[in-house]
Amino acid sequence: MNLRYLCANHRQWLVDNKDRAEMAWLDWIERGKLLAEEGNHSEAIPYLGCAFDVAGMLLTRQWPSYTESAQRFSESAAGLMQSYREQGDEKLHHYILAGASSVLARQLGDRDKQRVAADCISALYPNGTGEHVSAVAGGKRLTGGGASQRLH
Repeated sequence: MNLRYLCANHRQWLVDNKDRAEMAWLDWIERGKLLAEEGNHSEAIPYLGCAFDVAGMLLTRQWPSYTESAQRFSESAAGLMQSYREQGDEKLHHYILAGASSVLARQLGDRDKQRVAADCISALYPNGTGEHVSAVAGGKRLTGGGASQRLH
């Protein structure tokens, strides 16, 4: 199974410009979280999925930094996993969990990235209340507005 939320054209459009990709991530994660908070998980999944795709691209490029891109990747994965779980799709929940954990685990051998990667992996696993633990220091959310384009 290979989940892709962005079409090839939009993926390339975002790969070509890190700032544009970051703004799209900020917009999509915000919209997806809002829809999920309202209980509209089926509507949230496309936004959260696009945010997850973009976060993966930004993590590969370590933009704007490894720490921030890893936290955003983890946050995107957690939101997407939760919406799949709320929709009753445990298979996709676990698929995203395994894939995101694997991506982050590749950094565990790098001393400079090890702590951040471990924290981000831990954030993918519920804390016993069914909610995901934030990988962001101090519990600060990395959300914001700005991008208003609907690209997916």
